[in-house]
Amino acid sequence: MKISKITLNALPIFIILAGCSSTDPVRVEKDFGNSVRHMVESQTYNPAAIRNPSSEPPTELDGEKASAVIESYRAATSKPENIEKPIVINVGK
Repeated sequence: MKISKITLNALPIFIILAGCSSTDPVRVEKDFGNSVRHMVESQTYNPAAIRNPSSEPPTELDGEKASAVIESYRAATSKPENIEKPIVINVGK
């Protein structure tokens, strides 16, 4: 009697798990990377400039503003944050 209860309980689990195994590409795999490409596309100001870049420098940004942007970028990326706690990796515990 105990074997039949185990069999009856295990059978639905195996049927459900069988539905998860598939060799066909799923919807996520078919759509892989499209969200990133769409985001880059929608954030691009002038898509034609990507295909045909101009040899002229940009004229819309004045020198003081550009200098402030570059200095802010350099200051933010040159000082990495310190890790306060050491990273501990337990292997075999």
